[in-house]
Parts: sequence; structure tokens; C-alpha cells
Amino acid sequence: MKPALLLAALTVALAAGCGSQGLGPDAYELANIRGSNIVPKSSPTAFVKAFDKFCAKGPRDPQSADRLLRASSYVPLPRKARNDGRIYVVDDKRPAVGLSSQGCMVQAYSRTGQTERVRRYVAANFPSATPVTANLLARHKLEQAWVISGDQHGIVATRRTLDGGNHSSYTLLLYRTNGPVQWNSPQ
Repeated sequence: MKPALLLAALTVALAAGCGSQGLGPDAYELANIRGSNIVPKSSPTAFVKAFDKFCAKGPRDPQSADRLLRASSYVPLPRKARNDGRIYVVDDKRPAVGLSSQGCMVQAYSRTGQTERVRRYVAANFPSATPVTANLLARHKLEQAWVISGDQHGIVATRRTLDGGNHSSYTLLLYRTNGPVQWNSPQ
């Protein structure tokens, strides 16, 4: 057998073996992603733009959301969350995006200006949002939260987590409900 034919046969055999193990294009793309881009240092503007595009204005059904994220160069991580949610990442400085049946979130390392940029975004895009009381924030381990109503019932909230190595992650999330939220009532 000629060397070129042998190489071609070997390539086909190896590729077939990889395919039978469940490796697809996503696995190959994820294998080469920079570790610092899994949860990147997104600028305040990139952070809020991703939330607006994928969470606030993004499609609610999983298939359409997946298509939108993939069209924006995002790839899902292989493991699904307990609530059937998926985390999508991209090999640049845009934040990670998490989707589930009831919500959406973006996450990046904390950077200067993110908190104020999120406050301005919420005020401009959810003008009737009501801030959640401090005692409820602490109980749910949230930094800030707003109850939203109108065409989208739910909660917009921020959360910070301290990772190993003294890095802090910042998350902006939208939790959708089927009706009005009664979160500020005394408990």
C-alpha cells in the first residue's frame, strides 16, 4: 500500500475512533480554549452587552438560544447542570453565558466599573424594577437584586463569589417567573 493511502486510511480510522467516543467539533474547540477565557476579565461594556443580547433580549427556548450563542462563536461545555442548564464559553474576553429553562446569566472576573455599568443598565432597561431589601439579599447570597414586572416577570440580580487565588467572579442573572414576584414582602 502506498504511504499516502496508508496515511489516509489511518486518518479515517483515528477519526472514526474519536467519533465513536462522542468527541465532536465542540470538544476539539474547547480543548484549545485558553484557560483564562473560561471565566475571562470582561470589560463592563462587554459584560452588559452579552447579558442584553443573550439574557434580556435573547430567545427563551433552548434550541434558539443555542443557535444564537453558536452564531456568536460560543461553544457549550460538555456537562449539563442539575437543572438541565448549559454553560457556554468563547475563546476571547466575552463573559461565560449560562442558560436554563428559567433563567440566564453572564459571568466574568470582577473588574472596575462593572457594578456601576450594571446599575445603569438595569435602570435604563427595567425602569419599573424595584430593589430587593437588604435582608433578602443576604439570605440569598446576592449583592444586588431587582424585581421586574411588565412583559418579563422575574428577578435581575448580581452575585460575587471569591474563587481560589483571591479572584472574585461577578455574575449578572435573570430569573424568569410565570407571574408577579412577591419577594419584598416581610418574612
